[in-house]
Amino acid sequence: MGSRKAITKEQIIDVAYEKAQREGLSSLSVRAVAEACGVATGTMYNHIPDIAELRTEVLRRFWREALSGADLNQCAREAGSALDYCRKLTETLAESLRGFRSTWLRDAGAADGRTRQRAAEAERACLQDIQLTVRHAFERDAAISERARAELDMGKVAEFVWTAMLMGIKRDDFSCETLFALVELALY
Repeated sequence: MGSRKAITKEQIIDVAYEKAQREGLSSLSVRAVAEACGVATGTMYNHIPDIAELRTEVLRRFWREALSGADLNQCAREAGSALDYCRKLTETLAESLRGFRSTWLRDAGAADGRTRQRAAEAERACLQDIQLTVRHAFERDAAISERARAELDMGKVAEFVWTAMLMGIKRDDFSCETLFALVELALY
């Protein structure tokens, strides 16, 4: 019996991530990654049940890597209001994602339905803490008018603003100035 190369799930994901960085997410197939790892295709299935799972793990890594460069604490320190925080957060996230945007976000949208669903879940999990900071910024902002607080749920406002900010960043529209102008008119 020939010797088989041992490989871990983490090593597989490392190779797949590097391949996706070079060639795009759409370049990932179980066969192509197995070949790049130097293992049999069947060996891959011992660690990764299907291509959707592999792509999801790679996208999860993408979000961790992209967000690791963002200094969110500095955004919070420099912001005077929830609106200032959102502006700084948008700039910081946009800068952090700039290097990843061209291939990654385009390819993620072109993935099969199951991969897109799993990727969206992974994205939400990675971004959940950031969304929470946006909510806290709105809840703590003393400059928001009493009228706005009485008529609007700041948690829902924060969720709306965060979703719009993230969509803008993904579309390469970093300014979100229309959104921020509307928030300023409505809340302050």
